Amino acid sequence: MASNRIRVLVVGCSSGVGLEVVKTLLTEGDRLQVFGLVRNQRRAAKALDYGSSRVHFIHGNVTKPETLVPACQGMDAVVCTVRARAGCRLPCWNRDSPRCVEYEGVKDLAEAAASVGVPKFVLVSAAGVTTTCGGEFCLNIFHGRALHWKLLGEEALRRSYKHGGLRDLSYYIIRPGRLSNNLGGLLGCSFEQGDQGRGSITRIDVAAIVVACIDGHCIPNVTFEAFNNKNKLAPAEDLNKFYFLDPDEPVAEGAEITSRLLP
Repeated sequence: MASNRIRVLVVGCSSGVGLEVVKTLLTEGDRLQVFGLVRNQRRAAKALDYGSSRVHFIHGNVTKPETLVPACQGMDAVVCTVRARAGCRLPCWNRDSPRCVEYEGVKDLAEAAASVGVPKFVLVSAAGVTTTCGGEFCLNIFHGRALHWKLLGEEALRRSYKHGGLRDLSYYIIRPGRLSNNLGGLLGCSFEQGDQGRGSITRIDVAAIVVACIDGHCIPNVTFEAFNNKNKLAPAEDLNKFYFLDPDEPVAEGAEITSRLLP
């Protein structure tokens, strides 16, 4: 029976959305086997508390490409929730900058997962990545152009999973609104496309959306925004809206990475 368990690797599992994803996966019982890619196992175990004994930790880092292929080998899904710790840095201290983590790190992870045929890749990005004016744009500049690098990370994932050389590879790009630590499951969820909407959503609800993608409740190869709304329906009921999303346009062979809006 153990061989039939779904193997899920969570990258960025020590905090934020990644931590909530692991907690949510652990509530699914024995049908899932949860792995976490970590730089510091002690820190990750402390964050997970009692649940850490059920997580298989793999030492690695998205800024160290040589660690990624071994980590992805044999996985059924990879969930990437990484975020840069800071904005711009001096050249000799830029390993954790938005460019190194949210673009180059995501790109290397997506290429590694595609190269070994991981069927599903879920990327947690951010609403507003295509913004060229307004408050998000100003905030973006002061944080090392994080939204810009997130957008390029998205496009790198699309490219890797559309041209990975293997069939049956699917990606899911979730663009949550402003993240909060409020209790999840209390409000409904709205899903939009085109990166026009703004709002907030709890990290717990984002984690539920991630798991729904892993479980096949969403069309493949899709990009969408997610927000909480005033609907009192349980978010799980709102997940039916997944089926009305439009898949991304196919990535043209040889196309350059651009900042065009998708879908």
